[in-house]
Amino acid sequence: MSLMADPMREEDFTLRNGRTVHLRPGRMDDAELTMRNGNRIGGEEVYIMIEGVPNLQEELRWLSAFDGDRNVLFVALADDEVIGAADCHAGTFAKDRHGGGIGIAIQDGWREAGLGRRMMERVLEWMSVRGFAKAELAVFARHHRARRLYASLGFVEEGVRRRHVRIRGEYVDEILMGLWLGPEPASGAP
Repeated sequence: MSLMADPMREEDFTLRNGRTVHLRPGRMDDAELTMRNGNRIGGEEVYIMIEGVPNLQEELRWLSAFDGDRNVLFVALADDEVIGAADCHAGTFAKDRHGGGIGIAIQDGWREAGLGRRMMERVLEWMSVRGFAKAELAVFARHHRARRLYASLGFVEEGVRRRHVRIRGEYVDEILMGLWLGPEPASGAP
């Protein structure tokens, strides 16, 4: 039996474009950095649900939910700036506690270099070690690059929320995707 590395570890790695990134769990004292990251990506309007974080108190409230046990945030840093974040929130009810919802946000200029894959792999590793059975996420239908990444990691489309989001005045479908972290159980539905 081989021992798995601690998914809460810190590590430096080199992206395909030669740039070095530091990956580690997020901390409360990252609030200004994670808020700036969220505001930059949210300001693009097309990748994540939020368009911005209104203030530092809201960011601190959001960060306080990440206990490393049932909810986790990983941040990618370069030049002392958060340039990417990936998180998982466990289901809150007995009926969905086996699953966790994943979110990821990578800044412009850092995409298409392997950072998203590395961050998703770390979240999935954390989920496996913590005993989650299923990973879930939602992605805007027009975000083809992200959908390809998720599919390459084994996620499958499980549903569509038709015209669920409004982006720049246009209604866009949201694709629901899931990945069983072990054998997929048989359905209990008739």
